[in-house]
Amino acid sequence: MRSTKERTRKAAQGVADEWERAAKKAMAGELTQAAIRKTMAEMLERSLGESLTVKSAKEFFAQWIKTPGRKSGTISRYQPVLDGFITFIGPRRANASIGSITPTEIEGFRNEQIKDGKTASTANLALKILRGVFNSARRLGLALTNPADAVELLDESDAEERLPFTGDQISDLLKAADTEWRGMILFGYYTGIRLHDAASLTWQNIDLAARTLTFRDQKTSDRKRRSKRDTVVFLHADVMAYLEELPAGDNPSAPLFPSLHGKPSGSHGGLSSAFNRLMAKARVHSPLGPEKHGKGRRFKALGFHSTRHTLISNLANADISADVRKEITGHSSDEMHRRYVHLDTSTQQRAIEKIPTIVERAI
Repeated sequence: MRSTKERTRKAAQGVADEWERAAKKAMAGELTQAAIRKTMAEMLERSLGESLTVKSAKEFFAQWIKTPGRKSGTISRYQPVLDGFITFIGPRRANASIGSITPTEIEGFRNEQIKDGKTASTANLALKILRGVFNSARRLGLALTNPADAVELLDESDAEERLPFTGDQISDLLKAADTEWRGMILFGYYTGIRLHDAASLTWQNIDLAARTLTFRDQKTSDRKRRSKRDTVVFLHADVMAYLEELPAGDNPSAPLFPSLHGKPSGSHGGLSSAFNRLMAKARVHSPLGPEKHGKGRRFKALGFHSTRHTLISNLANADISADVRKEITGHSSDEMHRRYVHLDTSTQQRAIEKIPTIVERAI
């Protein structure tokens, strides 16, 4: 009874016979994934009255990505990683149980990302996404452990870093821009809003009387507490002057930048490409990272996201506290915020000059 959970000799003998048949198949190399699942399902049904729930990696990935409430932007970022992993392990392993996936397979996929020309940060993001998937499988009892937890993140200390724009570069961009892109640049420079979020703004996001912009950051709002999901930024006089020049409308849902509203950030016809063309027109040239020979794109140190780095760096150089900077930009962690701070020597000068002289004491 301890072994089979059966109370009669006949029933216990039946379970033991099935175990013996399974063992013989295993020794003969005939115990396939399907046979194992069938045998274990029958045993579980007979002993506990429960059915065995087994999902393949491919099935579970497809189910996980469609979790209710998952945003379209998140899906678009996660789906290529999931599809890439399924392709990497091949059809046979993709159709095997989600609980059979090993750390070695996940590590191999991470390393393959680097061979394809992806950066360490991109490979680490893929690993973090897989950790989330397998953690969900573990919580549901479909896997005993999370195999992605056993794979270490790559060192990103040598990662390519986005640079802030200089004041002259921003001026050149504003001169070369049309009305809508001029507004986009002003919002990026003075509020730190990301490219897609800026293009998605409507008049409903603007309170002219209070001089505020209120929006929900598409990338990070889900990670914040419900009360902190909306970012509210006080608008600079330059932004207010721009808004007051625009034709007044009665529809609060009307987009602030009609020709850019709804466009994707990536792709050849997307917002990033359009901004790169504007940079070329303004003769603002970006330092380039090493040339890539795989699937990864060659890194550009300057892009629209540099306006966010510019704002944060300007605030830091003006001795604005990190708490205020984070409130403006919507950053939830100190670690992430520090990546955007580029201090110039004038900030160091002000700090050094505050140190009392020691020379007078030595004389």
